[in-house]
Amino acid sequence: MSLPLILMLDGGSPPVAGLEEALTLRSLAVKRVRVPEAKALLESGFRPALVVLDGPEPGSEAWSLVDAMAKEGPGPPVVLLCLRAGGPTPAGIRAVLDCGRAPEELAEALQACLPEGAGRESGTLEGLLDELGRGVLPPADPFDFFGSSSDSSHRGKSDFTLSGIPGVEDPFDWPGRDPGLATPLPPEPVPPGVLEEYGNYFLLERIGLGGMAEVFKAQQRGVEGFQKIVAIKRILPHCSDNPDFVRMFIDEAKLAAQLTHPNIVQIFDLGRVGDSYYIAMEYVNGWDLRSLLRKAGELGSPFPEEVAAFVVMRVAAALDHAHRKRGFDDRELKLVHRDISPQNVILAAEGAVKLVDFGIAKAASKAGHTHSGALKGKILYMSPEQAMGQPLDNRSDLYSLGLLLFELLTGQRCFFAESELAVLEKVRQGRIQDLQTLNPTVSKELVAIVNRALQKDVDHRYPSARFMERDLREALGRQGRILTEHDVAEYLQALLGGSREVLRTFVATRFPAAPPAPVSPPPALLSPSRGTPVLLLEPEPPAAEPAPLPPPDQRPRWLLPVILALAAALIAVLTLAGGS
Repeated sequence: MSLPLILMLDGGSPPVAGLEEALTLRSLAVKRVRVPEAKALLESGFRPALVVLDGPEPGSEAWSLVDAMAKEGPGPPVVLLCLRAGGPTPAGIRAVLDCGRAPEELAEALQACLPEGAGRESGTLEGLLDELGRGVLPPADPFDFFGSSSDSSHRGKSDFTLSGIPGVEDPFDWPGRDPGLATPLPPEPVPPGVLEEYGNYFLLERIGLGGMAEVFKAQQRGVEGFQKIVAIKRILPHCSDNPDFVRMFIDEAKLAAQLTHPNIVQIFDLGRVGDSYYIAMEYVNGWDLRSLLRKAGELGSPFPEEVAAFVVMRVAAALDHAHRKRGFDDRELKLVHRDISPQNVILAAEGAVKLVDFGIAKAASKAGHTHSGALKGKILYMSPEQAMGQPLDNRSDLYSLGLLLFELLTGQRCFFAESELAVLEKVRQGRIQDLQTLNPTVSKELVAIVNRALQKDVDHRYPSARFMERDLREALGRQGRILTEHDVAEYLQALLGGSREVLRTFVATRFPAAPPAPVSPPPALLSPSRGTPVLLLEPEPPAAEPAPLPPPDQRPRWLLPVILALAAALIAVLTLAGGS
């Protein structure tokens, strides 16, 4: 038997993306036709279950056809899809739907507009009995929606077969029937190991949980057995009713979807299933830096300097792309991530570096949406101005990136105190620990880069991520080694799969440490314009000490005879004066 058919009249506007697929998933057949073809079908006596008028202009051929259908008398219900509700509509319109809504919502609304019984699932005995009870006979072929003949009077019970009913063999089927007319396969069964069927995805494993959303490894389904492994970030149920959380979630998807960079996790889709919003994004098979730092701490070995510089260099490249991104109107977004931290940097098993989670990122156009006095981000990785609730620009992200590099090189967080309030006070004052005291083997180039990134005065920091990336790349080059993702992957294997001795042997072999450099103030780095040097640190001047006198053996030899001669002359003058 035939599926409930929706005849979609092409009004000249672009079709709603995903609508036909959403209708098909609801066991509704869709036929998109132009006006001449639709006229011929309706004149032949064909009656669809529903007619959808897709975005026509007033006075167009599709508009006139619907007006003519209304004048002829009762017919199939007609639904109008348009961008703006409240405008003129043709006669006989049952409903007007906004085509800007999600495809799943439109499909549900269109199904609700079907006549009673037309929405029953095709191919079931219940649907068959319903059609027979209403005196509706299917066409000669269960899936020939329009029939091979325009005269419906030739159809009769002898044309009816049971091929459309699952599990029932058709006694009237004939040999040599075209296999292309066979019934579609039943819905794909849920494979074992699936946590949940969620829209067009199978949720396979929960890989992350935060205060606002949870992240799943998922399998996307498609036509002809298409499959793709993705990550689904789904807003938590208790946040679905909070408009602020929902808006933040949607803003994250809209902002991150505009970023296309090899070191930023790609966003594929923003959707909704029921009342739950989700983001479909690139799945990265790897580990976040927080987990890797914890493992390195357990083995008592910080990241090798080369690996740390390579990772941060790639994150700087991602930030440079985000900071310089222009919107659809070709104006700078002035995007600030605001949450650069180990949890939001992922290293893939192949060594790729990915920046994730733009959940609290802000563009200049969205800056006014943040509540005054609200601190968003992780305190341990905030810049001083972020911790004080001041306006932020791209240099705040670079301060956070400097803290990340500090932790990779030392294995310790830059700020440590007994309470969060004490940590917050240290962050606001910008009181950082001395890097070389914690790890004397770090090269002076890396020390200078960290110190410049961690300047409390934003004008003394790197002006953009591009310059920080450049200095990291040059520092790696001066060490005579060009690192690749393959080297990072090998380090991850040694870190996660080996013992402390295996890791130390690997690091000593592949990344031999330079001898400790003398602790001295880092050199001044030139500004981007190569003008006046910028002093990286502001140490207190040491107390002045008096210059020691030269030792006696270093005094001039002619000094003593001269003094004796002068003394003799003085005595002679005094003697003569006394005699006179």
